[in-house]
Amino acid sequence: MSVRLDILEIGSRGDGIGEIAGQRYFVPFTLPGETVEAAPRDKRGEGIAAELEQVLSPSRHREAPPCRHFGTCGGCALQHWRREPYTAWKVDLIVRALAQRGVQLPRFEPPLIGVPGERRRADFVVRRQGRRVLAGFHERANARIVDVEDCPVMRAPLAELLGPLRAAAVKLLPDGGAADAMANETDSGIDLLLRPHRRFDLGLDKREELVGFAERADLARLSWGDRATAEPIVVRRTPLLLFGDARVEPPPGAFLQATRRAELAMRAAVSGWAGDALRLADLFAGIGALTIGRPAKLALFESDRPAVAAIDAARRRLPVGTVTAERRDLFRNPLTAKELDAFDAVVLDPPRAGATAQSGELAKSKVPRVIYGSCDPGSFARDARTLQDGGYRLEKLLPIDQFLWSPHVELIALFARAPLRSTAI
Repeated sequence: MSVRLDILEIGSRGDGIGEIAGQRYFVPFTLPGETVEAAPRDKRGEGIAAELEQVLSPSRHREAPPCRHFGTCGGCALQHWRREPYTAWKVDLIVRALAQRGVQLPRFEPPLIGVPGERRRADFVVRRQGRRVLAGFHERANARIVDVEDCPVMRAPLAELLGPLRAAAVKLLPDGGAADAMANETDSGIDLLLRPHRRFDLGLDKREELVGFAERADLARLSWGDRATAEPIVVRRTPLLLFGDARVEPPPGAFLQATRRAELAMRAAVSGWAGDALRLADLFAGIGALTIGRPAKLALFESDRPAVAAIDAARRRLPVGTVTAERRDLFRNPLTAKELDAFDAVVLDPPRAGATAQSGELAKSKVPRVIYGSCDPGSFARDARTLQDGGYRLEKLLPIDQFLWSPHVELIALFARAPLRSTAI
């Protein structure tokens, strides 16, 4: 039975929220101020997930979504929302998270908002069904695949990969077989890792097909298998990421910042906010994208073995003694306050779960400046409160929208103990 709802706000997952007699309903593809009809489906948290049936009174901020797959594809949730209120909502997600933890609000920098056609990495899913191959993304809350022909979010070279990928998968995958295609656009071309959902050996004919696919798609490198044990099948050009004076060859399937513009903004924040720091630590460093190649004595700490190997190879091409790289699980074995005191500034960019243990040690340290990159306002606010309780001030915060039209928002922020001598960005 349908219900009539007035949408009050957008929740953290990007769904509109309405309420009847104290019961909350979550309705996707709606906007604040709209009146809608929706069909209740399943319980979700403290409310009920509902399916939009009709917008009875549309918001003046509603606009036509630019993608024909919107509403089915699970990649985007907010293409129907005008830029200004959408941007304000993303910033407000951060403000609310900090307020809930009692963190004093900092000075907010103007947000870096995503634009169409700039995503440089994508994880496609590919499935063969007879002579047909589906290639694209999962449906919203469903394992079915949306067969994507174009995507307004991705950079053109990634979207253009889908056609050759389908043609190759007909010969590579068994009927009913599926694989993930993890594509990164590097400075020397696309680096693609194919990861079959079920392992099988590659015979000579399939290897030849992969080589041909790499040629047709003009790939820099094509690898096969799981990330930890990926086998490079063909390297036509060495995949490279250029960071200042450093040249990093990423491992297959490496994590990159989703857009180059966001990466540059985060690097600029690190350079500006670290100020005159001569000794810099980069925790949860990945491949060093935020710090390597800048003029300072740099120590990078990361748990992922392939990433550490990539940093180590890049380090050997830099002046002796300027960069060190250590493999270390900072969740289980964080740098202690005593170890941290050897640095003038610390950069950390942890996964979505945040850095509970490491933030505790930072709070006990004497490090003058901490620069924290985060992909989750909730875990960031929790760690920010830990740092605040330890005597740090949250000075500046830059909201970053790398995942356009999604409910995700990222940020980079500066905490300080001492008066700053950093440059503005």
